[in-house]
Amino acid sequence: MHSNKRLVYLYKISLFYMALQKITKEEIIRIGIDLFRKQGYNRTSMNDLALACGLQKGSFYHYFSSKEALMSAILDTLYQYYRNKIFSLAYDQTKTPAERMEIFFKKQEPVFTQELTGCLFGNITLETISMEEEFKSVIQAFFSDWIDAFKQIFLDDGNSDDQALILARQSVMEIEGALMLMRVFADAALLRNACDLVLKKLKQAS
Repeated sequence: MHSNKRLVYLYKISLFYMALQKITKEEIIRIGIDLFRKQGYNRTSMNDLALACGLQKGSFYHYFSSKEALMSAILDTLYQYYRNKIFSLAYDQTKTPAERMEIFFKKQEPVFTQELTGCLFGNITLETISMEEEFKSVIQAFFSDWIDAFKQIFLDDGNSDDQALILARQSVMEIEGALMLMRVFADAALLRNACDLVLKKLKQAS
């Protein structure tokens, strides 16, 4: 009997470590992004995340100690992606301000319109800003960098520092508002319309 119990124990341990070898933290983050986009933060449980990753719930805790820890990793990962791949486009002095803005939108659109789920930072802000203090700093950094990127484009279009900041803030607010309505009405054209208005504003600003 004792021997049988030991075999069962060893079998469970082997299953645990086999599960650990099937997936990496980076893959879990990628799966988590997709799940949080579709279901939202509050409606996604640890069990949902483990199931989507092909793990037992207990095994999932080996990678991330909580749903909050996973979301923090996701926000950090996405923030770095935006900084390096999208926001940086605003500072390319080899292109005109209008060209930079158009490229910016083209790179951004597939991320925002994927299954019409919008901006994960905006979605998480609405769901958690009053509950999860630990998310606030990276969310603030994301939106600050986005505003700074637009500000640079408006500055290079001939606006004063103050006016460029005003236009940048207005543009980010307009796009975030369009993303919310895009989700409500399941219509990606609303985002494109907002981007066109920002481009028009850029060309008329100076």
